Order: sequence, then C-alpha cells, then structure tokens
Amino acid sequence: MHKTGCDDWWRNISGPQIEAVDDAYRVTFWWRDPAGNETSSATRRVWIYITGVTDHHKNAVPQTLRRIPGTDAWCWQTTLSPTWRGSYCFIPSARDDDFSPQLFNGDGPDRALLREGWRRLLPQAIADPLNPQSWKGGRGHAVSALELPHAPEQPGWALRDESYPPPLCIEWQSQRLGNRRRIWVYATGDAQPQARPLAILLDGQF
Repeated sequence: MHKTGCDDWWRNISGPQIEAVDDAYRVTFWWRDPAGNETSSATRRVWIYITGVTDHHKNAVPQTLRRIPGTDAWCWQTTLSPTWRGSYCFIPSARDDDFSPQLFNGDGPDRALLREGWRRLLPQAIADPLNPQSWKGGRGHAVSALELPHAPEQPGWALRDESYPPPLCIEWQSQRLGNRRRIWVYATGDAQPQARPLAILLDGQF
C-alpha cells in the first residue's frame, strides 16, 4: 500500500474514483498540487464545478477540495446516481475571498452573489490533469468528462481516431445589446452550403 501523495500512489490515480454505495456511487475527485504541499504552495482553495451538481444553476453552496495535510493531494467526495453523466472542472485559487461570505452562512445562497463568484472564477478553470477525456467546454474553459456505470449509451462521447478541423472563432459586436460576444463557426458534411442545415447553439455565456 503506497502512501497517499507519493509518486507511486499518484501513478494509480487516473481521474475520479468511484465506489458503489447502496443504490448510488460515491465519487472521489483528486487534484495534485504542482507546487507541492502546504509549505511550498500558495493554493488555498480548489473549487470544483460539476454540471448539474455544484454549478451556478443549482443554487448550491460552492464546494472546494480539501488538502490532505503534508501532501500535494487534494480531494472531495460526493454521491451521484448510477446513471449520471456530465462534466466537471477544477479552479485552484490562492485567495480566501473568491465568494462572498454570505454564501456560507447556512441559508440558501444568494443567486446573484453565487453567479458573480463563478463568473469571475470560470476563466481560470482547468481540466482534470488525471483524466484523458478533457476538452474545452461551451463557455470556453476546460472541462473533463465523468460517466457512471449505468449512464445511458451516448456514442458521441466515444473517443474517435478521426481528426477534425477546429471551429473558426470570430468576435461579434452587438450595437443593440451593447456588448461583444465570441462566436464559433463549424461546418460538417459534404453538402453544398446552400443545402446545409444551420444549427445555432447557445453557450450560456454570462
């Protein structure tokens, strides 16, 4: 048995660990601090943003991984349905004031304060370095995939060998809305442009 946080122990970690508990799964998320343990690292929090669990839509109190003292290992646990599938990301932070203290006072969190905190943090999000299934999410920040054993089949999540050209990113200035948005244009298939259907997907940008 290797000691938590040693190199041999980390070699056996390849993303979230799952364990069946009654009719659900206990999921443990791990992050390795590249700066080492608490004596050499400035990291104070590692926020975890999980689609449909800890994100701003759930109006849930923000959750952070906890460091195992004396190590470079941070972890956090939650319980999810056996059919759960979604994405998550980590946001390491050296600050203690990423969110308003009012969000942690035991009452239901204020939605506006919650949204503002995540809006500031998400540009700093990183994918799970231990998880090979990672990509850029709809808001432009890195995410990683997690699917539990009984998640419905979804072939689109399968890793493929084919390579595809990246989408073209353009910046659109709206005089009516008084703001600026990034837009990604991606074309697929061999049909002529005049015959190709158009799909517009909204990314939920703050």
